[in-house]
Amino acid sequence: MIKAPDLTRIEVIKLNAVCDGKLNLSGVNLQSIDLSGLNLAGANLEGANLSKAYLSGTNLSGANLIGANLTGANLFNAKLEGTYLMKANLNYANLTGATHTEANLEDAKLDGVTGYNP
Repeated sequence: MIKAPDLTRIEVIKLNAVCDGKLNLSGVNLQSIDLSGLNLAGANLEGANLSKAYLSGTNLSGANLIGANLTGANLFNAKLEGTYLMKANLNYANLTGATHTEANLEDAKLDGVTGYNP
Protein backbone atom coordinates (compact mmCIF):
# COMPACT_ATOMS: atom_id res chain seq x y z
CA MET A 1 0.00 0.00 0.00
CA ILE A 2 1.36 3.41 -0.96
CA LYS A 3 1.41 5.87 1.90
CA ALA A 4 1.20 9.57 1.13
CA PRO A 5 4.54 11.38 1.51
CA ASP A 6 5.18 13.26 4.75
CA LEU A 7 5.96 16.39 2.70
CA THR A 8 4.83 17.82 -0.64
CA ARG A 9 7.12 18.98 -3.44
CA ILE A 10 6.35 22.61 -2.54
CA GLU A 11 7.25 22.01 1.12
CA VAL A 12 10.57 20.42 0.13
CA ILE A 13 11.35 23.38 -2.15
CA LYS A 14 10.57 25.86 0.65
CA LEU A 15 12.60 23.93 3.22
CA ASN A 16 15.53 23.65 0.82
CA ALA A 17 15.45 27.41 0.22
CA VAL A 18 15.77 28.26 3.92
CA CYS A 19 18.27 25.50 4.79
CA ASP A 20 21.12 26.96 2.72
CA GLY A 21 22.26 23.60 1.34
CA LYS A 22 21.87 21.77 4.63
CA LEU A 23 18.45 20.22 4.09
CA ASN A 24 17.81 17.39 6.57
CA LEU A 25 15.08 14.95 5.59
CA SER A 26 16.59 11.88 7.23
CA GLY A 27 14.04 9.15 7.82
CA VAL A 28 11.23 11.07 6.11
CA ASN A 29 8.65 9.27 3.96
CA LEU A 30 8.87 10.73 0.45
CA GLN A 31 7.38 7.74 -1.34
CA SER A 32 6.22 8.51 -4.90
CA ILE A 33 7.04 12.22 -4.57
CA ASP A 34 8.08 14.25 -7.62
CA LEU A 35 11.36 16.02 -6.86
CA SER A 36 12.50 16.13 -10.48
CA GLY A 37 14.93 18.87 -11.43
CA LEU A 38 15.55 20.10 -7.87
CA ASN A 39 18.98 20.95 -6.47
CA LEU A 40 19.30 18.77 -3.38
CA ALA A 41 23.11 18.68 -3.40
CA GLY A 42 24.46 17.94 0.05
CA ALA A 43 21.03 17.08 1.50
CA ASN A 44 20.73 14.55 4.31
CA LEU A 45 18.26 11.89 3.21
CA GLU A 46 19.70 9.07 5.31
CA GLY A 47 17.12 6.32 5.79
CA ALA A 48 14.48 8.26 3.85
CA ASN A 49 11.80 6.39 1.91
CA LEU A 50 12.12 7.52 -1.69
CA SER A 51 10.61 4.40 -3.21
CA LYS A 52 8.99 5.13 -6.58
CA ALA A 53 10.07 8.77 -6.27
CA TYR A 54 10.53 10.77 -9.46
CA LEU A 55 14.05 12.23 -9.27
CA SER A 56 14.72 12.81 -12.96
CA GLY A 57 17.40 15.48 -13.41
CA THR A 58 17.67 16.03 -9.65
CA ASN A 59 21.07 17.12 -8.34
CA LEU A 60 21.91 14.84 -5.41
CA SER A 61 25.67 15.40 -5.57
CA GLY A 62 27.28 14.90 -2.19
CA ALA A 63 23.93 13.99 -0.63
CA ASN A 64 23.69 11.44 2.18
CA LEU A 65 21.39 8.63 1.06
CA ILE A 66 22.87 5.97 3.35
CA GLY A 67 20.26 3.27 3.94
CA ALA A 68 17.64 5.12 1.89
CA ASN A 69 14.91 3.18 0.12
CA LEU A 70 15.02 4.07 -3.58
CA THR A 71 13.23 0.95 -4.81
CA GLY A 72 11.72 1.66 -8.23
CA ALA A 73 12.81 5.32 -8.13
CA ASN A 74 13.34 7.16 -11.40
CA LEU A 75 16.81 8.75 -11.31
CA PHE A 76 16.99 9.39 -15.07
CA ASN A 77 19.75 11.97 -15.73
CA ALA A 78 20.19 12.58 -11.99
CA LYS A 79 23.51 13.93 -10.66
CA LEU A 80 24.93 11.55 -8.09
CA GLU A 81 28.57 12.67 -8.02
CA GLY A 82 30.07 11.91 -4.62
CA THR A 83 26.70 10.79 -3.28
CA TYR A 84 26.70 8.45 -0.28
CA LEU A 85 24.50 5.47 -1.19
CA MET A 86 25.93 2.84 1.16
CA LYS A 87 23.35 0.19 2.06
CA ALA A 88 20.72 2.01 -0.01
CA ASN A 89 18.06 -0.06 -1.73
CA LEU A 90 18.13 0.79 -5.43
CA ASN A 91 16.36 -2.37 -6.59
CA TYR A 92 14.53 -1.73 -9.88
CA ALA A 93 15.56 1.93 -9.97
CA ASN A 94 16.18 3.68 -13.29
CA LEU A 95 19.69 5.18 -13.41
CA THR A 96 19.74 5.75 -17.17
CA GLY A 97 21.87 8.80 -17.93
CA ALA A 98 22.66 9.40 -14.25
CA THR A 99 26.19 10.54 -13.46
CA HIS A 100 27.68 8.82 -10.43
CA THR A 101 31.40 9.61 -10.40
CA GLU A 102 32.83 8.88 -6.95
CA ALA A 103 29.42 7.85 -5.60
CA ASN A 104 29.77 5.29 -2.81
CA LEU A 105 27.49 2.32 -3.46
CA GLU A 106 29.09 -0.06 -0.94
CA ASP A 107 26.59 -2.76 0.08
CA ALA A 108 23.83 -1.08 -1.95
CA LYS A 109 21.08 -3.33 -3.34
CA LEU A 110 21.12 -3.14 -7.14
CA ASP A 111 18.85 -5.96 -8.34
CA GLY A 112 16.99 -5.11 -11.53
CA VAL A 113 18.55 -1.64 -11.84
CA THR A 114 18.49 -0.19 -15.36
CA GLY A 115 21.13 2.12 -16.79
CA TYR A 116 23.80 1.51 -14.14
CA ASN A 117 27.34 1.06 -15.43
CA PRO A 118 29.88 0.68 -12.60
